[in-house]
Amino acid sequence: MTWRGTLPAACWEAREAPAIIPVEAESTSNGVFLATHTSIPILLRDRVDSAVGGTIVDEHNLRRAVEELPADQPIIPILGKSGTGKSHLIRWLRINLKPNDATRLIFVPKHRMSLRGILELILEHATSERAAELRAKVAAASDAAADETTAQLRLRNELAVLVETRGADKDGTPEENDLRAFLASAEGLPALLGDPVFRRRLLADNGPIARLVREKLSGKGSEDKEDAFGFTAADLDLSVDDVSKAGVDAASVASALASDAPLRDLAAKMLNEQLGPAVSEVFGIGGDDLKQLLVELRLDLHRQGLELLLLIEDFSIFQGIQGGLIDAITLLPTETLALCPMRVVMAVTTGYFVNQMPETVYTRTYKVFDLELPADKTAPFDPARFAARYLNAVRVGSQEIDKHRTDERPEPNHCLQCPVRDKCHQAFGEVEGVGLFPFSRTALDRAIRSQSKGDAFIARDVLTRVLRPVLHRDQTELDEGRFPSTGFESDFRTGALDILDNVEDQVRLRTLGDPELSERRVRMVRFWGPGHGPQNLHPTIHEAFAIPPLPDLITEKQTLPHQPSVQEPVRPLDGTQTPVVVDPPPPARPSPAASKPTLVQAVDEWHKTGQLVQSHRNELRKIVHTAVIGWLGLEDGFGGDSGDWTKARAEFKPSFDANTSIALDGSALQTALISIDHRNVEDVRVLRALAWVNAKESWEDVPQGDALQSLCVNRVQEWADSVSAVLLPSEGDDAELGRLAHALLSVSKTLGIADSYKGDAFSRVKALFAGSPKLADPVQRPHMRKLQDRFVDPKADRNLLQQRLLRLTSYRQGAGKPLAIDLPRLVRAMHDDAAEAPWPEHVPEQIRKAADDIQKRTTMLDPMLDETRRLAPDVSDLGGDVAQVAQALNTLLSDLAALGQSANSINLLALHDAAKSVKPSDLKKVTDLREGLDAWPDLTVDQRLRLMNLDERPALRIRAWLDPALQAVNALELKLQAGPASEAQREYDETLQQLVAGLETLSRKVMDVAGCEGGA
Repeated sequence: MTWRGTLPAACWEAREAPAIIPVEAESTSNGVFLATHTSIPILLRDRVDSAVGGTIVDEHNLRRAVEELPADQPIIPILGKSGTGKSHLIRWLRINLKPNDATRLIFVPKHRMSLRGILELILEHATSERAAELRAKVAAASDAAADETTAQLRLRNELAVLVETRGADKDGTPEENDLRAFLASAEGLPALLGDPVFRRRLLADNGPIARLVREKLSGKGSEDKEDAFGFTAADLDLSVDDVSKAGVDAASVASALASDAPLRDLAAKMLNEQLGPAVSEVFGIGGDDLKQLLVELRLDLHRQGLELLLLIEDFSIFQGIQGGLIDAITLLPTETLALCPMRVVMAVTTGYFVNQMPETVYTRTYKVFDLELPADKTAPFDPARFAARYLNAVRVGSQEIDKHRTDERPEPNHCLQCPVRDKCHQAFGEVEGVGLFPFSRTALDRAIRSQSKGDAFIARDVLTRVLRPVLHRDQTELDEGRFPSTGFESDFRTGALDILDNVEDQVRLRTLGDPELSERRVRMVRFWGPGHGPQNLHPTIHEAFAIPPLPDLITEKQTLPHQPSVQEPVRPLDGTQTPVVVDPPPPARPSPAASKPTLVQAVDEWHKTGQLVQSHRNELRKIVHTAVIGWLGLEDGFGGDSGDWTKARAEFKPSFDANTSIALDGSALQTALISIDHRNVEDVRVLRALAWVNAKESWEDVPQGDALQSLCVNRVQEWADSVSAVLLPSEGDDAELGRLAHALLSVSKTLGIADSYKGDAFSRVKALFAGSPKLADPVQRPHMRKLQDRFVDPKADRNLLQQRLLRLTSYRQGAGKPLAIDLPRLVRAMHDDAAEAPWPEHVPEQIRKAADDIQKRTTMLDPMLDETRRLAPDVSDLGGDVAQVAQALNTLLSDLAALGQSANSINLLALHDAAKSVKPSDLKKVTDLREGLDAWPDLTVDQRLRLMNLDERPALRIRAWLDPALQAVNALELKLQAGPASEAQREYDETLQQLVAGLETLSRKVMDVAGCEGGA
């Protein structure tokens, strides 16, 4: 059982849809044509050259105008864009013009009519001897050009010849004449047309040459455009795979055309100028032949006392021979040329008529019937009435319609026999007793709007893109309870973009556990509902579509069919501004989009279309990121700089960064920590709610805030849990901590931090983060200073590893620096064998490399050994404390100075000050250093590092005194040797020798070191 009882839910047969609504209007019978015919507004103008004024009329005015055509104005053009109904009017005239034995009617259809077929249509009515000759010529000429490929090549070659011989027109501006001369030269368009490399582009199936040949041989197809075939500037924007293989001239002109749009326009114009004679040459018949044929026919008909009526469904099919046709139809009878009266009605696109018709056509035009109405002209037109005629015809069927016409019975109304007619019409609407099911006025208007260009009513589009698809495709869907189908929504989505445009409205229409039913209910309300949000529709609509209403939703009140509704023009008819009539709109309501925050609107659009601009994408990521961070507990459980967790840097991986860790569609959905797909209803709901509360700053100001807050809390907690599983450290895995701690401990030892050498865990942990003491002197020990400098730079490896360690072990409360470290865990991780433990796989390569590099640098100390040996003097032979030796030397120098025996170069004051700077412990420190250096091969790495962190100042202070002391001794020795020895001198000499003996060894050692360091 269905809503129609034992009858199927659909009241038509799907096979009737393409029979009643074909692509080509000529395909239907006269009965079907008249059963589906609807009057459409036409603008009647008396002047051809004016777009101002005019009167709104219908097809009956057109018929009367044709019947009263004056002999000197025999032309009536029917203008309009493609699909507006020009061909329909021509056919209506054929059926409704009163038959007249004195009139010969020639109808030239636009589809499947070849050049030969056009001429043979005319020849059918000619009986003269001349007509027989023309008949033979047409047959011979058409047979000669029957091969499409041959005709294309000949047309291309003929165009090249004609452009070269006739293209250099001198009637333009001097600049245009120069360009014409260039294009018409052998190096211009003829070279391009004849080049084998450009042949493929010029002869392409969709190109003008192939299209024109195909039309002349086979006629226009239903897929072909109404405008006359010809060259456009786009056809001459040529590119080929390998220009290097083209001729020099062809490549040159192709390059010039590609870079100059006005030049392409002129080139297309020059080619189109030669299409007529080229067609005549290739096909053996042309405009002159057509003119002769029509003139001969008119002479023949005049002799028989007849007149000629020519109905042309599409004037553009005469492309190439139109000149002869125009000459023939504008030729008036004279005393010497006895022609029969001739009336011509031609359907022609507005652009072709305005831009390509000669002045003679204008002077012979009686009236213009235009299907494109200007903005100041209004006319009643009801799309529902237009559609209802076709809906009824499809229900009745073509055979029944034709039978009624044959029997001269009135057109049948299928609804009269339907058992649910009354409630169907009440729910879905009707026009003149014909129901709109499966549409309603609302659904039909939205479907038409989705297929309109510029919000215009194009009859062909409504028929072939709205009515036929639904009636043909969706009959089975309706019978089987699957309507409205996904195909329906896909076809007409753009007509209802603002209806149920957010996920929350759609959620309210869900049937739990039945997503397919939920989606159909959303489609039903979106297209058939009044547009006021989630609600139940008329019960009959729910019954017809097998979609039960929801108990918690209101039911929209329906307008009964007997209640009159004021018809108000609200939408243009045909591409300009002609209004159509629909039911009055509901009372004005604020636009839902107007009150929604920008990001909420963006989420709604993203959910519908998958489109999201980058700026909105970034903002939404930040909102999600902030929400999840609040649940992760990073500030209460894990420390370090907060950026350690949220910066997408290699050393912080795994990290939680807004831009890289959160994916809104795209290829990153599979790898991101949080993936949100616009097709996932629950995720989109949460994202939309977060956008709302971010804008309003309070759930109280968000529609359905309580429910959405609960939804967000649960979902954000799930996101946070999934992030935590990847992001936060494992308590049981301390391998990374051990490697980090040992690397940092090596750095601290290299920097000379005393705590790093202590055995207790607390001191060693402090050493990991302690500031560095005074570093080695860069002049005296450049290698050691260079090593230490690598670790004190804020961007150096030590800082990097410290951040990594803090991230894993520290705690903090709120903002600020780490307040505590998980000391037991860190101590456990610092056991000695942890230094060689393998790195866990998740540790970033940058961290591994930094730690490994530290280990290598802190064990390669040989350069530091050499420079320390040079720095430390050998004081083993000094013979006593430095202070005692210095005092003896000072006494000697003072006594000699009193006797006048001292050397002038000796500075007693400086020597005295240098001796005072030497501290008592300096000699021991230097001695200990020397002993350590001697034992270097037997030292551990830690012992070597500790030795390298010596204080170089004791050695430097000893050297500061020793250098001038040795210089003084040398000076005195030279002076005393220069004169005779006295008893006093001998006594001083003995004292001096004793002093020198004590300093001699020290002197040599100091001099060895000073030689490399710049000393004496």
